[in-house]
Amino acid sequence: MNKGYKILIGVSILLFLIYIYISQATDIFKFYQNPTTANEPNLSAGSVVLVSSLIEPKRLDFVSYKHEDAALGKHKRIHRLVGTPGDTIKIENGNLYVNTKNVDQLINPGHFYSIPLKLAKKIEKELVPLFNDQLFYYSANDTAMVILSNSSAEKHKLQDALVLSKPEDVDQFIFSKFNKEWNMDYFGPLILKENEYFVMGDNRGNSEDSRALGIIPKSKLVGKVISL
Repeated sequence: MNKGYKILIGVSILLFLIYIYISQATDIFKFYQNPTTANEPNLSAGSVVLVSSLIEPKRLDFVSYKHEDAALGKHKRIHRLVGTPGDTIKIENGNLYVNTKNVDQLINPGHFYSIPLKLAKKIEKELVPLFNDQLFYYSANDTAMVILSNSSAEKHKLQDALVLSKPEDVDQFIFSKFNKEWNMDYFGPLILKENEYFVMGDNRGNSEDSRALGIIPKSKLVGKVISL
């Protein structure tokens, strides 16, 4: 191997290492493992995704954003971007409306359903995970609380088994953030101002998102999530 070729290889390796360092340090391109079931059934827990700050996320894209709390300190989360500046967010009967349009028809999210335990076991492969491999929230009197996507619930004609909060039930976490007597299933209307974004997990009954965390400022957005 001649000297020039060795130099070329060395320079190439150096440039590659610099690229890896810059991309990982700046979120230009960065790999993450989705740690929770909050975005099931459309983004599986444990799946590897690529996040890029070079791609401007659009409404209904999955995004990564910065968050800090007492339990985990500073960290990054992944949820679906459902509201951008100027949008009006409203949740009614568990359905998400953005600017009066029912966007759940495009997303196919998951909700809690109370169904016979025998049926839950029969359609086990269609159930959305609660935590890791746990599929049943509880079972009593041969009844199971499970999470199903809208399409699966419609397929098995289980719409009447949907479990929702009552409109008058006040969620204290939501009240502390918005000073409104709302809950996870009856929320808004909320109009987003400049540089304000709203995120939600597709696993509606099992996601700590903007409903409880509050509005996400633009400065906290990291980038668009690209499923691999």
